[in-house]
Amino acid sequence: MKDNDLKVYQAIVILFESKEEIEIFNKKAIYLYLREITGLNTKQIVNSLKKFRKRYYSFKQDWEEGTI
Repeated sequence: MKDNDLKVYQAIVILFESKEEIEIFNKKAIYLYLREITGLNTKQIVNSLKKFRKRYYSFKQDWEEGTI
């Protein structure tokens, strides 16, 4: 995992852990929170999220097929 990916991952964990304290749950607000936490720009965050999505779909497919 690259440094930017790790920052985005840690920011996502922070957001999930503090979900009770977050008042706004729209897409723009979430990206704003991610940018503030990571210090990355939106394009860098989107690239990391795409990588996570690919890994998730691969994991989900393996899970449903019973290979995991």
